[in-house]
Amino acid sequence: MKSLTIILIAFALGFGAAIAVPATAQAPVVTFEQRVTMYAMQFPKEYAHAQLKSFGFPKQEFVCLAQLWGKESKWNYKADNPKSTAYGIAQILGETSKEPHKQINKGIRYIIHRYDTPCNAWKFWKRHYYY
Repeated sequence: MKSLTIILIAFALGFGAAIAVPATAQAPVVTFEQRVTMYAMQFPKEYAHAQLKSFGFPKQEFVCLAQLWGKESKWNYKADNPKSTAYGIAQILGETSKEPHKQINKGIRYIIHRYDTPCNAWKFWKRHYYY
């Protein structure tokens, strides 16, 4: 019964494939932070969309964010700009985090601070090819 519970939990968390663990084995402890990291690694757009919604932005703002970060990094959390210190999904200068959820959170905070909205940042990017 325990192995079925682990399979169902893994499936519910969106990890797709799950490994059955014998009832006598201890399931590895996965922290909330690790689950968030894994989710953002597999589904960065969905994570970013949920974060924008938590700030009260309408869906159109996510459309702008998707285009902006699609141009900047193609949503690759390992994207590295060899001409600057920009790194990660949001291509933040000096970014050091390898964790996509932290890159996304920092990128959204930067956009709000500098441009108020993702659509304003996208408009700026279309004129200057950076934001």
